[in-house]
Amino acid sequence: MTSILLRNGYVVTVDPDRRVFPNGYVHVDGEWIAAVGPMDQLAPAVADEVDEVLELGGKLVIPGLINLHDHHWASLFKGFDEGAEMEPWLVSHVIPIAMALTPGNLQIASYVSSLEMLRYGVTCSVNHLANVNDADSYAGMARAGQEVGVRQVLAKEVRGTPDPPFSTDYPAYPHIRSLDEEFALAEEIVRQWHGKDGVVHVGLATETGAFYMLSNTTSTETIHRSLALADKYDLRISNHMGCGSPARTIPQFTEIAGGGEIDYLQRLKALSARWLFIHDQWLEDRELDLVAQAGASLALCTSSGAFRAVGIAPLRKMLARGINVGLGTDGAYSAGSLDVVQQMRITALVHNAINADPTLITAERAIEMATINAAAAVGLRDQIGSLEAGKRADITVFDVTHPPVNGWHRPVSSLVFSATGTDAHTVLVNGQVVLRDRRPGFTDEIEVVEEGRAIARTLLEKTNLTDYPDTPWRTPQPITDLDRATTPAR
Repeated sequence: MTSILLRNGYVVTVDPDRRVFPNGYVHVDGEWIAAVGPMDQLAPAVADEVDEVLELGGKLVIPGLINLHDHHWASLFKGFDEGAEMEPWLVSHVIPIAMALTPGNLQIASYVSSLEMLRYGVTCSVNHLANVNDADSYAGMARAGQEVGVRQVLAKEVRGTPDPPFSTDYPAYPHIRSLDEEFALAEEIVRQWHGKDGVVHVGLATETGAFYMLSNTTSTETIHRSLALADKYDLRISNHMGCGSPARTIPQFTEIAGGGEIDYLQRLKALSARWLFIHDQWLEDRELDLVAQAGASLALCTSSGAFRAVGIAPLRKMLARGINVGLGTDGAYSAGSLDVVQQMRITALVHNAINADPTLITAERAIEMATINAAAAVGLRDQIGSLEAGKRADITVFDVTHPPVNGWHRPVSSLVFSATGTDAHTVLVNGQVVLRDRRPGFTDEIEVVEEGRAIARTLLEKTNLTDYPDTPWRTPQPITDLDRATTPAR
């Protein structure tokens, strides 16, 4: 076991008292935080007893950032399909590529996305699996994260076709197993991987949102069996929710179901604190009340909703109800970046603007959403999300004092509104230094990135989707309609 002392940092704990030590230390013993406090209370003998001292020189120290929503394989397709509408894009782009992915492709993509997030100071991410996986592909993704040194919540997809079909509006979302086979595989994965080496956590991905129900992805039995499995092993269930196009799948679902997506789960008696609902732009007030009563958590992906032009979530209404809300980036094909620092800033700026309230999302609230709130959302609040003795040592050090950030006055504000994730200087996960002076400990980064580039090209050729990225410049269409209505801000 290695012991490490981080000293002379600007330590922001996000603990229950929200203590800040402008000149503080964090003492790490093995996988755990042993002590946190001001430098003038550090026992002199500690520096002599630890294996390593990290001299921080005033750098900002916070709990490791948590990305509540990503699709790791999407990191191979940045800049590929900007401007595509949500549902047509899912049918014509996402599903064909997802079905062509091999276990090897998925493992390389997990290396690429894990390395990107590590460089942004992200110590934990939820990889919501949207393709069809088996034990080998799941293992490859888990091992990639382990080798890079990041914490993962790998949300295994579970699917079952409803009979009769929920809808015939969209092609059925692909899957290959019977329901019994699906849950037998999911339980096998839970037993093998949940808690592995202290950094791999299993979740489920059970889809009940509009597009997925219209695509006959999930049956009532699938939903109830997912909840039973989650209860048995204390898992969280990731679920795209309230995120379809307001002119397409949202009204189509509402007409068939006779209400909203949360209403639908309520009628099935399937609302639970196990759910992590993703995106959430089109949840009605009564549905937010139900979410609050159930104790479920929400993950906002503000940049993704803007990128696909499907709306902005009603964040003020969520917070006013006491709902636990965290942040996700979504896959890089919909967000352009896995930078949670950027996500904090975008979320603050957008929601403050549409609510005409510059105090709604402060820097402090944004950091809470990306740390302790997110930890609670994945059931890990007692392990990560704050810098406290007895918690796992997931720690990110940002250099926000150097040009061009120049965060001399309020470092927390400078992080959210002036810095980017690339200002991450040092990162510890589970007590191990995995990013040092902006360099990952993983030594094969260039090789896996080059392999990822080759895989991406091969997949586009295999799925006949090469035309779009081969267009070097798309001439913007003239804008002549002065009276076109805008999407309502939520």
